[in-house]
Amino acid sequence: MSDIDGAVPALVALILAAVAVAIVVFVVRTIRRSAKTRAAADAAVAEAADALLRLDDAVVELDVAFEAADADDAGDAPTELRRARTSAHRARDRGFVEVSDLDDASLIPATRRDLARRTRAGLEGQLARTSDTRARLAEWVRAHRSTDRLAAAVRERRQAVVAAAGDPEPLLDALRHRFDHSDWAEAEASAAAASAALSEADDALSAAADDEALLRATREIRRAARHLRAVEDAHRIAFQAAENAEAELAAARAELDDAVQIATTRGGQCAPDALDRLRAAREDLERAAVEAGGRPREAIVAVARARELRDEMIGDAVSPRLRIEAARAALPGTLACARAALAQADTRDEVRPIADRLRLERARRELAASRAATDAGRALADARAAWHAVPPPQN
Repeated sequence: MSDIDGAVPALVALILAAVAVAIVVFVVRTIRRSAKTRAAADAAVAEAADALLRLDDAVVELDVAFEAADADDAGDAPTELRRARTSAHRARDRGFVEVSDLDDASLIPATRRDLARRTRAGLEGQLARTSDTRARLAEWVRAHRSTDRLAAAVRERRQAVVAAAGDPEPLLDALRHRFDHSDWAEAEASAAAASAALSEADDALSAAADDEALLRATREIRRAARHLRAVEDAHRIAFQAAENAEAELAAARAELDDAVQIATTRGGQCAPDALDRLRAAREDLERAAVEAGGRPREAIVAVARARELRDEMIGDAVSPRLRIEAARAALPGTLACARAALAQADTRDEVRPIADRLRLERARRELAASRAATDAGRALADARAAWHAVPPPQN
């Protein structure tokens, strides 16, 4: 009995200790997932995103400063400055990935908060190093460059941009002659923006050539180059779409007809509203076909949307072989839509919020993944993700 009498208090103590541990674990887990912790995590993520926004702007300005200093490819530019610039680019790119990862819904709020704080600290540190690189570059410019030489280099870059792009008017005339306004409106706007940017650069260069004037001229020349490329892209995209629209529409019609048949005979394996939505998509295709001659880009978009809807509606109602064949058929048009959407977004002069910049970076990563994928289904999924990630224009 004495052994039992001695064991009872020990057992009770063990049970109480286990209960205490369980209570502590419960309290800690509750705190780590509480509304207060979630709010702190959201605030920390917002601060990390703001740090990324400032770093992104600083890296762009560092690029402008290097170009204005005629140091992009200069053999006399210090190696440590070039390395610091490369490090800034890498940190910025890594920051986009890290901040995007903070939206992972599976993260415990406390973990998300701590990750966000570490991410922000890293971005703030890189921002300080980027500012230091910019200051050291300015010191090097004062010691090794003359204002007249830099102004001449900027003028040469302006002429090189214009010579490389050529006159955009013949491309615009070709678009106007063949297609509706909607298929060349952005190209026309880009041509006007390029002309305005070149005028701004000329104004900056005609004024007193100081550091700020050279930076301003460099920014405008970069903007002009971007818009001139946009005119070329719009011309290429429109004529490629016109070349492929008829065949793509015909193939999509047949695919939707087959999908309607599948939804009619095997409705239980399809989405509940598959039949109605597939028939509506078929009607949308016909409307796109009527206007395809003047609006081929919209026709390609309509085809890509119809094929995506078909895949969502019939799902596993078809064999894996047929799904692969469908993915192979849909991939080129979807890639074209993703590339066109990304190209249009890259030409916009609006100051993008960090949410839009994150979406654009995601679109670029998804597009790269699609190009690298060897499986048609995976490549198509990545291409669609890239297409949908591109943010729409701001109002």
